[in-house]
Amino acid sequence: MLNRSTEFLAVLCHNVLPNKQKLASYYAMRRTAVNFGAVIFTLFLTGCVTKNGQSPLETLSQVVVPEVKVTDYRYASCDTIWDNDEPVARENALFWLRMMDCADRVDITQARNDATQITVTDWSTAFQQNILLNAADPTTAERRKMLDSINTYSLSFPTAVRPLLQLWREQQVQIINLSDAGVRYKRLQQEMDSKLDRLKEDNAKLAFELSTTSRKLENLTDIERQLSSRKKSTNETEKEVESTVEGEKMTAPNVQPSSDATGLTATGSAPNDKP
Repeated sequence: MLNRSTEFLAVLCHNVLPNKQKLASYYAMRRTAVNFGAVIFTLFLTGCVTKNGQSPLETLSQVVVPEVKVTDYRYASCDTIWDNDEPVARENALFWLRMMDCADRVDITQARNDATQITVTDWSTAFQQNILLNAADPTTAERRKMLDSINTYSLSFPTAVRPLLQLWREQQVQIINLSDAGVRYKRLQQEMDSKLDRLKEDNAKLAFELSTTSRKLENLTDIERQLSSRKKSTNETEKEVESTVEGEKMTAPNVQPSSDATGLTATGSAPNDKP
């Protein structure tokens, strides 16, 4: 239909207008006809897109996902957060972070009492009891029980709280490992101290025995020195005596035997009474 209208206008202009004007009018009418056809074709496509009485804008607005609002519990009151049992709040990780912050401000005795009053029936009560016990400075054995309680309900934790649960468990495991390492270090230190004390005692005993032995050796050395000096002086005295005796023998004159008062001769026979 568009082509027929264009040809009709061209023939009309060709018959009425002069030659030059005919040519210019022909091209002008052709451009006008093309633009007019494009507008009609666009309106036709737009009509085809409309479906079930809804415009494309209305369809696009239905596809847009509505914004999800998450409650920020960072400024929630610590007085009311313990009794908040709403599932929407319990499934929010910010709720549990605020509870941990509030638990750190509770006295140790009060936190322990509040934890003992909680009856563990599901994952949220187990997590709340763990948070309060953590603020009560628990022992290593109590922390192990806390981990067992959390592991019992670990599969029931919501997806939004699982990353926080993983961090909580890793923290408790690190604290337990650090405590065990401290206990092992203290045990080793006690063993080393006891060994060091025994070594000191053995060293003192050996030092005493060494001192005693040294004194005995000194006494024996003195005795040996005294005996040696005495023996030496005795030998010298004996040598002096021997040399003196020998000297006297060498210097003494030869003396003839004489008669004694009994009238015995040198030969030992008595003289005759008669001449």
